[in-house]
Amino acid sequence: MPAPDIVIRLLTPADTAAFCALRLRAIENSPSSFSSSREDELARTPEEHVQRIAGAMQRAFGAFDGARMVGFAGLRREAMRQLSHKALLWGVFVDVPQRGKGVARRLVAACIALAENDPAILQVHLSVNAENNSARQLYESLGFIHYGTEPRSMRVGELFYDEHHLALLLK
Repeated sequence: MPAPDIVIRLLTPADTAAFCALRLRAIENSPSSFSSSREDELARTPEEHVQRIAGAMQRAFGAFDGARMVGFAGLRREAMRQLSHKALLWGVFVDVPQRGKGVARRLVAACIALAENDPAILQVHLSVNAENNSARQLYESLGFIHYGTEPRSMRVGELFYDEHHLALLLK
């Protein structure tokens, strides 16, 4: 069932507190879905959080149900000259009550559109937990192709998780 009342928009510095709160909740609820731990997130300065969502090399979109942020996704452009044709899709998350309504698809599509509008970005990369089949299927349905799997990419406590690497070639 689609969620037409959900608004997808670029985040601004004014959204930093809401982003941080939802990201912490996301990490606590799904630690194997994020590279950052709770401790990593809490160690970031407010300025670092602002740069992650509204910086020169990174932007993030939020999904809003009224004034409440219920999802996010970010796009980071590679800074090094020889890698600057690539961007990384990161941090895709939708709050549990909003899942299955197309919100993640809309967030990822917004990031793809942002990348497509930047003539310097030729491809978008992402990593997804090998156990997260629904996310992988979403990315593949949007044109991402699998190009490898990193064994034991992430360690959460004593558990290891493989990650699939996918890319979307834009131009």
